[in-house]
Amino acid sequence: MNTPTPESQNLPAPGSVEYANLAQTGSAPPLPSEPGITLAPVEPDTSEEPMREPMGGPAPSADRPGVHPPAGFPWWPPRPVPLPGVDSGLGLKKFRDRLPQPTIIRAWRRPAGSPIRVRAELGRVQFHADIPPAEAWTYEGGLPGPTIEVQRDRAVRIDWENGLERGGKALNLPYDVVRVPALPPLPPGQPGVNANFRAAALPGGRAADKGPGEDSYPRLDHTAELTAATVVHLHGALTDGHNDGWAHNVSLPGGVTRCTYPNRQESTTLWYHDHAMAVTRFNVFAGLSGFYIIRDEQEARLRLPSGERELFLGIADRNLESEAGAPAGTIKFTGRALYKQAGFTGSTGIKGEIPVSAPFNMVNGKIWPTKDVDACWYRLRLLNGSSSRIHRFSIHDTTDEKFTPTKDIPSTDPAFGARRKTDALVVIGTDGGLLPAPFIPQDGIVDMGPGERVDVLVDFSKYRGRTLELRNENGTALNAQPGQADASVMQFRVDDRRVLDRFRLPGVLNGEYVRYRHTDDGKLIIGDRVIDHHAHAWVAVVPPGIGGSVHPEMWELRELAEGEDPGTAEVIRVTRADGKVLTFKPAAKLFDESLTIRFSEGDWAVWNILHLGGPAHPMHIHMTEFQMLNRWQWPLGPGGSVPGFNLATASTSNPLPVPGAGRPVSPMTAGMKDTWVIQPGEWVQVLGDFTGASGSFMYHCHILDHEDHTMMRPFTVLPKSIMAFHDVHGGGHH
Repeated sequence: MNTPTPESQNLPAPGSVEYANLAQTGSAPPLPSEPGITLAPVEPDTSEEPMREPMGGPAPSADRPGVHPPAGFPWWPPRPVPLPGVDSGLGLKKFRDRLPQPTIIRAWRRPAGSPIRVRAELGRVQFHADIPPAEAWTYEGGLPGPTIEVQRDRAVRIDWENGLERGGKALNLPYDVVRVPALPPLPPGQPGVNANFRAAALPGGRAADKGPGEDSYPRLDHTAELTAATVVHLHGALTDGHNDGWAHNVSLPGGVTRCTYPNRQESTTLWYHDHAMAVTRFNVFAGLSGFYIIRDEQEARLRLPSGERELFLGIADRNLESEAGAPAGTIKFTGRALYKQAGFTGSTGIKGEIPVSAPFNMVNGKIWPTKDVDACWYRLRLLNGSSSRIHRFSIHDTTDEKFTPTKDIPSTDPAFGARRKTDALVVIGTDGGLLPAPFIPQDGIVDMGPGERVDVLVDFSKYRGRTLELRNENGTALNAQPGQADASVMQFRVDDRRVLDRFRLPGVLNGEYVRYRHTDDGKLIIGDRVIDHHAHAWVAVVPPGIGGSVHPEMWELRELAEGEDPGTAEVIRVTRADGKVLTFKPAAKLFDESLTIRFSEGDWAVWNILHLGGPAHPMHIHMTEFQMLNRWQWPLGPGGSVPGFNLATASTSNPLPVPGAGRPVSPMTAGMKDTWVIQPGEWVQVLGDFTGASGSFMYHCHILDHEDHTMMRPFTVLPKSIMAFHDVHGGGHH
């Protein structure tokens, strides 16, 4: 079949602003494969010791810290024999490695009040069977770290230790960060950016000081000197600010930070990850993340698939460093990860980097793993742990699938979805807990931005003897070629035998769930409760290019009083459905500017997020869980910005009109959540209850490169008795 180009499908042209916006999130249409570029598969690595059987005894785990390998036995735990695998166009075979599962710390088995110590330490990891092991930053030696399992309403103390040192010195990053130089600047006045997206997405490459070649690139400034300083954020946890992982509160090697997590939340999938100021993207990419599971009686009564039939899938994209001087048509990976960014130059001469998504998909530290499953129900805990890639997950039956070796099928091609199983993924939970009832998404696709978690069930009995793949349908290609991101995430091989499975999909999952509503007269309806007093917070996301900036920005907004002069620059005017015009000015833009959003403990608050143009942003708010109330949409103009928003003045010259209906709030979107992907042109309202914790917290874009630059701000939650003495009460109460 002919591979369509972006132009032939009326898609953004590479080099345009629209293409750059999509590339920020891994959503850009795959570039057509370039003639003459091929990669010979790497030869399997045979330098390691052969596999040996263990001498007996249980394998070590976080629950059995005293268990050690037998004396004189260096191959512990035993290495699994790699599988034959399937050829790819990117230099590595798919499905060579079996899916690993993280070790489990069952905190509820520990004596009450006894702290758990979790250590960030240098570990040895092997991303793929055919490449050598490499170093990574890990929690307790695992990638991901141990899954911490707790019970609802039973507090847990964790001592987070920074052990990232060697010989008394803090470690440097275990990989290199490189900048693929931009193509020549566009002609003056021509809209758009110019970047080398293809080179940045090619598998392999290295820092220029490690060997010559077209795939050698300069290091990003200051990254070679960066050393380990860490702070842990339990993403989605209801806990006080001093336990939340405040980005400035980093711990140096040798330091220990004790955090208490009350776990006064319903059963759900949380995750912990590093949150150090300005370097979160580097520390998380190095390997610092893990699952945190809350269980309760309501979940137990459902008798959901458990044990070996409950899989934790931490998904992220990765690139790999390659050696210099390989023969033409070959590539030899060193085993180390490589953080590649595409340099770009705007039409005004602005220079910056785009966090290009990588060609390989990694699950639990393995590239394209495979898992043998029984023909019965399984529970998959999905985590998008990528730095920037927005995933669209689906299940495909690949039993009889064959490709022409050098032909790619981009996700924009109708043939891409020919084998998709539209009823395979049954969503039962989101970031903050179980849905009220199971939900099968339209077309069988589950959208997930960085930081989001989705709890799904799959009935593999419908696919006995078949081979399935979990795929990402966003900006990827089947049979991807160099310069493209591959759609494959992992494989499931379903046994052909019938098994006894007593699980039946329940009609009701969560009896505690109530839908939130915001009435036209300003009241909140929470189930059968009426709340007539709540706060509003207003946030605008603005496109890059304002005032010479190279990144999109996030502005905290202040509503102007009637008659107050707004001036002529940085003025945001929007029209509500009732015709009233609201006028805003930025109250703060950077993390260290004045605090402006303050809530009383016990407040309900509506957050209004106005996306005026640029890439999509997965917005995350700390401290509590939320429901989406509304999602409206303004049309987009050239460059992907809302018409009426003037980049030169960073203002809406006239009030933006009442937005139209946006994407519907589906049962999944209406679940309890702490992270949502906000698309350009959207006005999104989310509602949360700021009860049960206090202190200083953060909200930010969860594209980690954006968070580390200008898209993170603080807010506080204080007891009402203290707020009475504060100069400003709330974030705009009514």
